[in-house]
Amino acid sequence: MSADNSLELLFSQIQQQQTPALWVLDEHGSGASLPPANPLVRVVSNRSDVAEALKKKGWQAEFSDHDFSSIPDGSLDRVFFRIAKEKPLVHHIINSAAQLLKSGGQLLLSGGKQQGIKTYAKNAGRCLGSKEQVKKHGKDYLAIITREACEATLLDDKQYHQLRTFAEINQQPLYSKPGQYGWDKIDLGSQLLAEQLKSIMPYKRPNTILDLGCGYGYLASMAHQQFPEANITATDNNAAALLACAKNFDIQGIEGEVVPDNCASKLSGRYKLILCNPPFHQGFDVERDLTEQFVLAARRLCHKNGTVLFVVNVFIPIERLGLESFSKVDILSNSGKFKVVAMTL
Repeated sequence: MSADNSLELLFSQIQQQQTPALWVLDEHGSGASLPPANPLVRVVSNRSDVAEALKKKGWQAEFSDHDFSSIPDGSLDRVFFRIAKEKPLVHHIINSAAQLLKSGGQLLLSGGKQQGIKTYAKNAGRCLGSKEQVKKHGKDYLAIITREACEATLLDDKQYHQLRTFAEINQQPLYSKPGQYGWDKIDLGSQLLAEQLKSIMPYKRPNTILDLGCGYGYLASMAHQQFPEANITATDNNAAALLACAKNFDIQGIEGEVVPDNCASKLSGRYKLILCNPPFHQGFDVERDLTEQFVLAARRLCHKNGTVLFVVNVFIPIERLGLESFSKVDILSNSGKFKVVAMTL
């Protein structure tokens, strides 16, 4: 994985920190060459793989949906954050920094111009009560905003922590929340895959199903509608996704479990049906290793009489990778944008 220069802008500041501080980290930490541990800096990440990697390096790290309730208000001198892709999440971090920082404490934000760093820095200044200081470092920017002794002007974070319903499946509400990709819509690729469930197994009904990279659990929910007797396992490495998926399991009465895991690396069972809409749709050459991880995980966890269904963008040649691990690979559907591929041992 290529270096994230915006993330690395924070590293020297984090390493030199000599008073209590918080480092908020998301998917940008995945695969990054992380700095040596600083015992004065606490890390909270919404990615299970990132939190585990940091713990192995000696960091005081925890995995949560950016829940900072265990940190006393006004107790921190600094908060570090490489801005994320999703606006409600960034606003949630800025609002939290206003609450957690001491008067005179600093919020350090980094990111690229096209990612909105200047706008976020300006909004953070309004929230924390001071003028932002923004410096350019190559193509990336580092912003420092000081917490003034005034009432914070909170930003709109779309009620970040609140689970909310946005669609229905068979008259059952489907829950989701900010903090995960595509949280407020039904992915067209997943929808295409779900349409294949009736035709793929007209004569055999799987009793064990895995939703690999489950998001808020759309595929697991659709599989439950088709195979209500099946035990379903759903796994993802994103904390927000897991919270929403667990809620949907509970509301819909799905038998099974929702497991925090990175590409099912900790699972050991065998599943008759594995469903996967991988969390990448562009840059296959760059993401080939990630593609292989999902295919190999599916191969390892597939029952000898099982079936694996992937949905990917049409230009991703996942069939070639599939044939390296599976004896049979078929394209079941092609919408012109997405394709559903079935793999069997």
